[in-house]
Amino acid sequence: MKLVIPSDCDNAPKRRIIRDLNIAFAKGDVDALKANFHNDITWEMIGDRVLTGIQEVTDFLISIKENKATALELKQILTHGKHAAASGILTFTKGKVYFHDFYEFSSAGSSLIRKISSMARDVK
Repeated sequence: MKLVIPSDCDNAPKRRIIRDLNIAFAKGDVDALKANFHNDITWEMIGDRVLTGIQEVTDFLISIKENKATALELKQILTHGKHAAASGILTFTKGKVYFHDFYEFSSAGSSLIRKISSMARDVK
């Protein structure tokens, strides 16, 4: 898989977490994703669905894990306190998905993600 990521992702622990989380998603690595999630996670996919709890999120990830990306370009990763955001492009064999994700960690000192809000657009 081709990776294009910002060169400054190593300057803050939460930036590394968000970078690695997006790489794991692109690769369909459910175990790596699950390791970063709080048990009470909520994932809102704007205009599509809301997943609640680690089991529902894990089941969804398992259902899509075979649809691996051929490329991931992370354009931006921002973090501040317990909040983070990432935007980029996932390339698949049948097209591209442009995404903007917003994350909330369980606290400023925690590495576990409690909320995700995702906006995505397919582009052929």
